[in-house]
Amino acid sequence: MRFSNLTRPFWRPVLCLEAVFIAIALFPACAGGNLLGAEDPGKGPRVLERSLADIRIVSGVPNAASEQELLSADRALIQAIATNDRLAAARLLDPEFTWIDRDGRSRAKSDLVNRIGLLSASPDANITLQNYGRVVLLTGTHRLTPDNASALFARVWVRLPSGWRLLLYQETAPTDFSVPADLSAKDARYGVTRVQWPAPCDNPCASLPYKPLSSDAQEIVASFMSGEKAVFDGDADAASRILGDDVLFVTPDRAQPTDKAQRIAAMRNFRPTGQVDQPPAVASMALWVFGNAAVMSADEERPSGEMLRATRLWAKRDGQWQLAFSQQTLVQ
Repeated sequence: MRFSNLTRPFWRPVLCLEAVFIAIALFPACAGGNLLGAEDPGKGPRVLERSLADIRIVSGVPNAASEQELLSADRALIQAIATNDRLAAARLLDPEFTWIDRDGRSRAKSDLVNRIGLLSASPDANITLQNYGRVVLLTGTHRLTPDNASALFARVWVRLPSGWRLLLYQETAPTDFSVPADLSAKDARYGVTRVQWPAPCDNPCASLPYKPLSSDAQEIVASFMSGEKAVFDGDADAASRILGDDVLFVTPDRAQPTDKAQRIAAMRNFRPTGQVDQPPAVASMALWVFGNAAVMSADEERPSGEMLRATRLWAKRDGQWQLAFSQQTLVQ
């Protein structure tokens, strides 16, 4: 059964994401797989066949049949985008589909059906698949048109009775600034001392402008707030329990994703300095639950005033909801 619990508001065109302080890291090496091949003169773009051997599977119980079905749907969508086949693309998009572009703009399905070409990009590379049963996440890199800028992408597919449908598509291009490789270096963007920031963390540590309706949604929101409080408190042990071992963080402040070990190491490095990482406040939130997996979308604001748009994936393991993926895009 699919549960959708939405709160959308203060600014639809200005969404936000989770601010994360993290150590510099390289994206896990993985086999690349292109969705689109070179264009043949007179024949238009073609889609290359792709097998599971071309993709790095990083989590979940492998289900080759289901994953091949998903890849077929993903390939069909990319083909529809490349050929500007609006009807074919519309059939593969969930009714609540949202595209978050590199500038943080958010577009709904109705905004894109007649402009499906906006989703076009160069062939995908470094493709990774995370399988959570009724939710599958495809991540990787590609270059955006028309300036050939590099971006990290995430496509969140959900399995419905009618088949696989794309729920969220997000792109993040690194900004001009970056976190110092040496986290002992003080950076106002990623940490202030507790003397400088004496106020407690209310939103999102203790309250949210969002009311979960189902029991699963309540548990997910509780895990989310506990994780944000752990960040604020510098409690690496509490954060570790909420983060899945396979979690990846994609932020506009880093050119590459970072993993759980790097996230926890950053927290431990900040603790002795007496600094605090103030999580961004949530302005609005949407949450969809699909069995033992859930997709969260949030509009957030950093203490500095920067707006972010965030997508998070949650997985229920051994009775506990853990964060499995987080992507942020800075609203330009």
